[in-house]
Amino acid sequence: MKIVAMAKSAWAFARRRPMWAAVAAIALAVAAVWSIRYVEKPLPPTAYYEVKRGDFTVSVVEGGTLEAVNEVSIRNEVEGVARIIYLVPEGTLVKKGDLLVELDSSQAQDQYDQQLLNVQKAQFALVQAEQQLAIQKSQADSDIRAAELSLKFAQMDLDKFLKAESITSLLEASNNVANIEAKLAVDMNSYEWSKKLAAKGYETKRTVDSDELTVRSDKYQLLISSNKLWMLQNFDLEKQREQLTSNVEEAKRELERVKQKAARTVAQYEADVLTQSNALALQQKFLDRYRKNLEACKVYAPQDGLVVYPVNENRWSSESMIEEGATVRNRQELIKLPDTSQMKVKIRVHESVINMVKVGQQARVVLDSMPDRTFQGRVNKVGLLPDSLSRWANPNLKVYTTEVLITEKLPQTVKPGVSAQAEIIVTNIPQTLYVPIQAVTTYRGRPAVYVLRGGKPSPSPVEVGMFNTQFIQILSGVKEGDRVLLSPPFDIEQRDIESGGVLAAESPGKEPSKSKTQKAQAAPSPTGRTPGSRRTGRGAANAGPAAAGEKTPAAARARPQPGNRPAFDPKALMRRFDKNGNGQLDAQEREAMRAALKRQFGGGRARPGGPKTPSPRARPNGSGRPARP
Repeated sequence: MKIVAMAKSAWAFARRRPMWAAVAAIALAVAAVWSIRYVEKPLPPTAYYEVKRGDFTVSVVEGGTLEAVNEVSIRNEVEGVARIIYLVPEGTLVKKGDLLVELDSSQAQDQYDQQLLNVQKAQFALVQAEQQLAIQKSQADSDIRAAELSLKFAQMDLDKFLKAESITSLLEASNNVANIEAKLAVDMNSYEWSKKLAAKGYETKRTVDSDELTVRSDKYQLLISSNKLWMLQNFDLEKQREQLTSNVEEAKRELERVKQKAARTVAQYEADVLTQSNALALQQKFLDRYRKNLEACKVYAPQDGLVVYPVNENRWSSESMIEEGATVRNRQELIKLPDTSQMKVKIRVHESVINMVKVGQQARVVLDSMPDRTFQGRVNKVGLLPDSLSRWANPNLKVYTTEVLITEKLPQTVKPGVSAQAEIIVTNIPQTLYVPIQAVTTYRGRPAVYVLRGGKPSPSPVEVGMFNTQFIQILSGVKEGDRVLLSPPFDIEQRDIESGGVLAAESPGKEPSKSKTQKAQAAPSPTGRTPGSRRTGRGAANAGPAAAGEKTPAAARARPQPGNRPAFDPKALMRRFDKNGNGQLDAQEREAMRAALKRQFGGGRARPGGPKTPSPRARPNGSGRPARP
C-alpha cells in the first residue's frame, strides 16, 4: 500500500515538474527493489539443528610422517679413505649380525702386523724393569707389615673400649645410682613411719632424728653417684675414646710414613718401570687403533632392520654415491638401518590444543598407503617447547612436536617415510548435550544460541564445555530436543580486539542491531555449513573461546584497514573479562584475556607453507576411524 501511495504522489508531481518526475521515478524504483529484496522470509527446516544427547568423544587429528622408533645410522669408521668392495642391496631386510658393507683391508692389515712387532718389544723391556723393582720391594714389605700390625692392635683397643669397656663402666655407675635410689626410698619410708609413730607417742624423737640423718646421708650418696655417672658420660669415657682414637690415627700415619720411605727406596726402579710401561701403552694404543681399522673394514648389522642408502641433500657436496667401487671418507654415512618392527608417527600439534594432549593417551593411526585400515597407538612424547624449525619459518606459528607410538603390529610392506594421520583420543564424555560449533555465538558478551520458540529464533545464554571441530558441549541453557539456529548472528555491539577496541558497554534491554552484510547472510545447508564455507583444521582453535567460557563472538569479523582502528578502551576490556565483577582480573580471567588477544592478533591463524593446523575432532557416538583430509 505504501508503494501504491508513493506512485500516485509521484504521478501528480510529474504532471507539474517533468524533470523532477524522472528523479522521483528512479528513487521509487530503488525503494521498491530494496523493500522487496529485504522482506524477511521464514528460514527452511535445514537452518536448525536439534539438540541431542549422547557420547561425546574429543580428539586431536594431525598429519605426520611414519618413522622407525629405533633407527641406526652406520658410518665408515676406517681412518682416511677406503674403497667399497661389497655392499648389501638397498631394501634388503637384514638380521642382527649380517654383513652389510666390506671395505678394502690390505693397507690396514699391513699396519696392524708391523705394530704387533713393536708391542712385543715393549713388553719384554717392561718385564725386565718389573723384576728389578720386585727385588727392592721385598725388603720394604717387612716394614710395612710391622706398621700394619701396630695399626691393627690400636684399632682392636679402640673397638674393645667402644664395644665393652665403655658399656661396662656405664652399667656399674648406673647400678650404683639405682641402688642408692632404692636405699633412699626405703629409708624415706622408715623416716615417714617414725614421724607418724612419734606424733602418736609410740616412738622417741631420737629414733626420728636417726632416720632423718640416714635419709640425708642417702641423698648425699645419691648426689655423689649421680655426679660420677655424669662425669663418666661427659668426660671420662670421651677422654678415653679420644685417646684410643688418636692412637689409631697415629698408627695410620706411621704406616703411611713407612710406605713413603719404602717408595723413596724403590723410586729409581719404579721410574724405569713407569717409562717402559708408558712406552708399552703407547704402542698398545697404536695397535688397538690399527685393529679397529682392520675390524671396521667389515660392517655388520647392529640390529634387525631395512637397508636404506643415505641421500645427501646438499647439492654442492663432493661425497660419492654409496655403491660398490666407490671411495668413502672417514665418518661418512654408509647405511641407515631402521627397525621396522616398531614404528611411530611424528606430528606437530598447534599450541591452541597442546594442553589437551598428554603422554599415554590412546590414539588411532591411518596410513595414506592403507586408508582402509586403522592401527592402534598411544602418545609417547609431547614436546615441551615449540618446534624451532617451524618458529624460524613462521614466528607466529607455534607447534609442538608429538610422537604417537603404534602399538599394533604393522604389515612388513610398510616402510618409513609414509604419510599418516594420527587421531589422539583426548576424552569421552558420556550422555551429554552437544550442538554444532557454528550454532554458538555471543549475545551481550555471553555465549548463546538462538533457539526456535514461537516460530522465531530467540537468543538463549548457554554454558559451554569441551569442543571439537564439529560439535561443542552444552552444560546448561538448552534441553534435549530444542532446535537451534545453525547460522546465528553475532553481537555487533562488540568491537574487534584486533581493531584496538573491546566489547562496547552493554545496554540492558537493547537488542543487538544487524549490519547489512549480516542481514544478507545466506541460509545454511543441511550439513550445518553456510554456502561457500569450508571446514578446516582451525575449528578447535576458533571454538576455543566458547569452550573456555569466554565472551567472544563465534563468527569471524572483518579485519579493519590500517589507519581506521578505533581507540583502545581499557575500561571495556575490564568489563569484558571481569566475570565476578570485583573490578580486578584474577589469574583465570587474565589467562582468558591473553588467549583472546592472541587469537585476535593473529597468533592462531594458519599460514600457507607451514605445518597443518590442528584439527581436534570428535564423533558423538565415539566410534569410527579418523576422517580423511
